[in-house]
Amino acid sequence: MGRLKESHGRTVTSLHKTEENLSASLAKVTTLENSLSAAGEKYMFMQKLRDFVSVICALLQDKGPYIEELEDQMQKLHEERAAAILERRAADNDDEMKELEAAVSAARQVLSRGGSNAATIEAATAAAQTSTAAMRKGGDLPVELDEFGRDKNLQKRMDTTRRAEARKRRRVKNDVKRMSAIKCDSSYQKIEGESSTDESDSESTAYQSNRDQLLQVSEQIFGDAHEEYSQLSVVVEKFDRWKKDYASSYRDAYMSLSIPVIFSPYVRLELLKWDPLHENTDFMDMNWHNSLFSYGIPPEGETEISADDTDVNLIPQLVEKLAIPILQNQLANCWDMLSTSETVCAVSAMRLVLRYGPFSGSALSNLIAVLRDRLADAVANLKVPTWDTLVMRAVPDAARVAAYRFGMSIRLIRNICLFHEIFAMPVLEELVLDQLLSGKILPHLRSIQSNIHDAVTRTERVVTSLHGVWAGPKATGDCSPKLRPLVDYLLSLARVLEKKHSSSSGEIDTSKFARRLKKMLVELNQYDYARDISRTFNIKEAL
Repeated sequence: MGRLKESHGRTVTSLHKTEENLSASLAKVTTLENSLSAAGEKYMFMQKLRDFVSVICALLQDKGPYIEELEDQMQKLHEERAAAILERRAADNDDEMKELEAAVSAARQVLSRGGSNAATIEAATAAAQTSTAAMRKGGDLPVELDEFGRDKNLQKRMDTTRRAEARKRRRVKNDVKRMSAIKCDSSYQKIEGESSTDESDSESTAYQSNRDQLLQVSEQIFGDAHEEYSQLSVVVEKFDRWKKDYASSYRDAYMSLSIPVIFSPYVRLELLKWDPLHENTDFMDMNWHNSLFSYGIPPEGETEISADDTDVNLIPQLVEKLAIPILQNQLANCWDMLSTSETVCAVSAMRLVLRYGPFSGSALSNLIAVLRDRLADAVANLKVPTWDTLVMRAVPDAARVAAYRFGMSIRLIRNICLFHEIFAMPVLEELVLDQLLSGKILPHLRSIQSNIHDAVTRTERVVTSLHGVWAGPKATGDCSPKLRPLVDYLLSLARVLEKKHSSSSGEIDTSKFARRLKKMLVELNQYDYARDISRTFNIKEAL
């Protein structure tokens, strides 16, 4: 009986082991079946993906030259628009300065004989007018016949006349706008030259029409392709699924290196719409950015992003490789540094690309270098007249042109100061304080120092243009030693006022001008000098 029980126990144990082995075998069969099914699904997916990649690579290779042609045409359009404005401005400046320099020279010859009485000034004015009339009749472009008896300089004289008439129309239009602004705001203090008025309505309309045509063509580039290949969002979805479902094969194929190349043509097409000098556009408002923003990133809480996953830098890579070169080309070849609207957009575009940094290559440093070089060129090419007050009284239009050129210099200071968050302070000081203020503006201000009204008014415009960087309560920079020449000029104006105040001639209200000088010194954080002026002119107001 005992042996029977023992045999029964062994049989039961063997049966349990057999059941366990059978269950394990069934589980393995199920696992193998699932693995086989997954392998089959993966195989089918990879086969379809292989065909998809083959087709899209061929498609992008075929479309590449068309996209490049559109990019070239769009860039050419931008450059032609900018060139038309700059060429007209250069021609206008040459026309105006040729006439004025000849008139100033004639007036100085009369004034050099001595005297500043009314008769001398009247004679100088007559000499200047005679010189101007001779220049307008083509004094520097005499009749010169070619072998067929045609006047080779006729067209040049006609162009000069046409430009003069266009300048007059723009001047009248600008005067109307300025007077309207003064009526609406009595504190309006801008002088002629501080506002951008260089692009004609016809040029702007023609540019917009051509740009719209190019953008319409760009929308047809993938028009003959199936949506599976023509829509970036669909293409992104394909590769995103590959990465999330079969991460190891995605990684083994080094797709992170190829993905930017595959997506680039779609991004380049949409970036044709990006006009960084005329529109304040954010990449986040573009379709390519929305499609790629979460590419390859697992849903929150599922898996951590690998440290070596370069797909997380996909958008910064595209910004560095595609957007920065566009912006650099625009700044180098199309940017009008004297245009406030273009400069505001340029600053916005710079901040936009900097948001995606830091970058691995030299693209950003090259961009900053181009920016600095263009601004340095603008400062070097700017000419602010240093005619004295007698010459400007004697020569018609001399005072207006001098005021206009001074206004342009103020516009340029404001434009450069807009980059105070992008440039290092030493760069800003070199451009604004060394080259522009000390080299161009202060010589002009010294030449008009005897006209205390104009001297004080224009110096106020200088100090106002420095607000936020070197002047005012929100100044980001310290009181730079390079502001000393400006402070010295203010003190020289104070000495002129003090002499007039002591003489008690009563021809001007010295206390009013003294208050304005004191306010400028306070804006420049020169409180000691401001207190001295308050004591000298008995000004009771607090600093």
